[in-house]
Amino acid sequence: MTYFFITSLGRSGTKFFANMLNRSNEVLCYHEPYREDYVNLPLSYYSSDLKVLNSNLKRRFKDVQHKLKSHPKCEYYGEVNSLLRYNTFWLKNNLDAKIAHIVRDPTKVVPSIFLRNVYKEGNSHLEIVPDNLDAYSNRWETMSRFEKICWYWTHTNNMLLNDVERCFKFEDLISDYSKFQELITYLEIPMISEAVWKTEVLKPKNTSKKAIFRKKIKSMLQFKESDIEQIGNYKDWTEDMKVSFNAICGETAKKIGYDI
Repeated sequence: MTYFFITSLGRSGTKFFANMLNRSNEVLCYHEPYREDYVNLPLSYYSSDLKVLNSNLKRRFKDVQHKLKSHPKCEYYGEVNSLLRYNTFWLKNNLDAKIAHIVRDPTKVVPSIFLRNVYKEGNSHLEIVPDNLDAYSNRWETMSRFEKICWYWTHTNNMLLNDVERCFKFEDLISDYSKFQELITYLEIPMISEAVWKTEVLKPKNTSKKAIFRKKIKSMLQFKESDIEQIGNYKDWTEDMKVSFNAICGETAKKIGYDI
């Protein structure tokens, strides 16, 4: 069995790529298939050497291998999974997996994450915050939620740039078939035809609008006032927001190739 993984920060097109790669009969590819990964993510960040974490991952992939028995024709197993981003070394060492990093324009990712509950008071998830060596550690408590999300994009992508051999820009992969071919070739999995790629690319993908709709319906059913927060596009941001964004994300964005 050949294993491959694509990881990233959330809101970077992960579900879209899982759907596309699953179009091959030889490939079984899932988008974030294990709920326990939501627990393993902070464990991996805060205590990467925990025996319980290693045990969790071994048990998780033993279950994967068990499920693969139901797919005898499948030769390639993969996940497009942002929740495994702190486990890239484990995946390489234990599964001999090929791993790719996908990054998306922060001016699109930051507003999309802002629609979620990340860094909101009362959020049930254990969130990622700067460690003591991080330059933002001392000022974290005074940073706005917008600034924290900017830090999250920068922190995650800098970490993955160091840990993962190849980085691919989301925008390139959905606009240039040859770039998408590079990703597939790097992962060493069967090629997806240009016709299939084009069909998937042309499908509507604006899940942020879906998220807004779901929240509005939920608030209506619960008879509660909607708490949706939107910050719009980069051009709509205040000057202070743009200054903060450029200070936190600018250097990393330019390193990757975004002209902010």
